[in-house]
Amino acid sequence: MASSRLRLRLAAGFALAFAGGLSLLAVGALGYLWRESNRRLDQRLDAVTSGVAYAIRRETDETPDSSLAFAASEVVDEWPRNGDAFLIVAANDSTLAIVGPAADAARIRNAWRIAHQERIVLDSGGLDYRAVAHPFAIASDSLHTQPLTIIAFASTEGIESDTELLGVSLAIAAPLILLISLTAGYLMAHGALRPVTQLTSDIASIAPTDLSRRLPIDASRDEVSLLASEFNALLARLEDAQSRNRGFVREAAHQIRTPLTLVLGEAVHELSSPDPSETRMRATLGRIRTAAEHMRRRVDELFLLAEARTGEPVRLEDDVELDGLLLDCTDLMRSRAKTLGRALAIGQAEPIVVRANAPLLQEAMLELLENACRHGTGDGPVTVSCSLVDGAAAIDVTSSGSEFVGDRDSSAANGNDGRANNGLGLAIVRWVAQSHRGAFSVTRVAGHGAWVNRARILLPLAEPREFLAT
Repeated sequence: MASSRLRLRLAAGFALAFAGGLSLLAVGALGYLWRESNRRLDQRLDAVTSGVAYAIRRETDETPDSSLAFAASEVVDEWPRNGDAFLIVAANDSTLAIVGPAADAARIRNAWRIAHQERIVLDSGGLDYRAVAHPFAIASDSLHTQPLTIIAFASTEGIESDTELLGVSLAIAAPLILLISLTAGYLMAHGALRPVTQLTSDIASIAPTDLSRRLPIDASRDEVSLLASEFNALLARLEDAQSRNRGFVREAAHQIRTPLTLVLGEAVHELSSPDPSETRMRATLGRIRTAAEHMRRRVDELFLLAEARTGEPVRLEDDVELDGLLLDCTDLMRSRAKTLGRALAIGQAEPIVVRANAPLLQEAMLELLENACRHGTGDGPVTVSCSLVDGAAAIDVTSSGSEFVGDRDSSAANGNDGRANNGLGLAIVRWVAQSHRGAFSVTRVAGHGAWVNRARILLPLAEPREFLAT
C-alpha cells in the first residue's frame, strides 16, 4: 500500500486527538485516585479515633476509681498491633499515651497545637503523614467528665508511591499507545478514503470526448456521494457547453460559407472569362466587396454572440441620448440602405437618456436597420424612432414587407443545434437588450393601409443624478 500524505495527516490527527483524550483521562484518573485514597484514609483514621474513645470509656466504666492516664495506658496495652498509630492528649495538653513512632507523633502533636484543625497534613522534614484529631468527653463519675483529644495519624507514602507508579506507567505506555493509534488511524483512513480513491479512478476514466458519462452515486448521501453528485452536475454543464461550442462552430461556418463562396465564385468566374473588360471587372469587384463586407459583418456578429454566450456582465457606464443615437445610426446606414434599395427615415425622436453600453447599443440599432433594409420591401421607408412607453424608453424600427427574419427565438439565442439561421443579428439584439435589463420584441402592427413590422427595444430610463452646488 503506497503512502499518502492525506492518510498520514488523518492518522496523525486521529493519534493526537486520541493521545490528548488519553492524557486528560490519565490526569483525571490520577486526581481521582489521589482524592479517593485520601478520603478512605481519613475514614480509617476517623474509625481509629472512635475506637480508641470507645475503649477508654469502657476502661473507665470497668474501673471507675482509676485515672484517665491509667485507662489510656490500658487501652494502649490492649490495642492490636495492626499498624494503627495514635496519641491521646489530655485537657492540660499532656500526652497520655502514644501508639506508633514517638518522634513522628511528637511532630504531629506540635502541628496540631499550632493549627488546631480537625485534619492535618504533614509533608515536611521527610514526613508524609495525614492526621485526624477528634475531641471526646470521658465521664469520670456520674457528675463529672474529663475532656481529651485523640489524634490518629498514618503515613501517605503508600498513596504517593502508588500514584507515582501509575503516572510512570502511563508515561511509559503513552508513546506506545501513540504509535499504535497512529498505525490504526492510518489503516482506518485508508479504509475511509477508499470511496474517494474509487471516485478518482472513475473521474480519470472519463474521456473529454465522452462527457455523457456520469459517476455512480451511493444511496447513503454522504460527503462522497454529494461530491459525485456535484461532479455529475459539472459534467452536465460541460457537456452542454461542449454542445453549444460545436453548434457555434457549425453556425460560424454556415454564416461565413455563403459570402466566401460568393467571393470565390466571382473571382473564379472573372479569371476564367476569355474577354475581361474594365467595366465587367469593376462590377465583379463590387460584388466581391459587397460579399466581403457581408462576411466581415457576420464575423463581427459572431464575436458579439460569442461574448454573449460567455455570460460576462455588460458594463453600463455611458449616458446615451437616444435621439442622438438614432441620427448617428441612420447616417451610418444610409449608404448600406441605398445599396439595398431602401430609404431611411426618422420618426418620433424624444430627448431620452438611458444608462447603457454605447457601442453595444449602437450595434443593436445597426443590426435592426440591417435586418429591416435587407428583408423589407420598397413600399415604404425604414423608420426609426424613440419614445416613452409605460415609463420606459422604447426604440422602434418599422418597415413594410415580410416578417423580420429571426423574430422568434433562434438557435443562436437558445443554443440549439446551430443549423442555418439568418436571424443571427436579432439574437444579438435580444442579448444586448437583456444585458441592459430591458427586453426585445418583434410584432406586426397595422400601418397606413398595410401591415408593417415593428422591432422594439425597451430600456429602463437612467436614474437622475444629483449635483452638488459649488
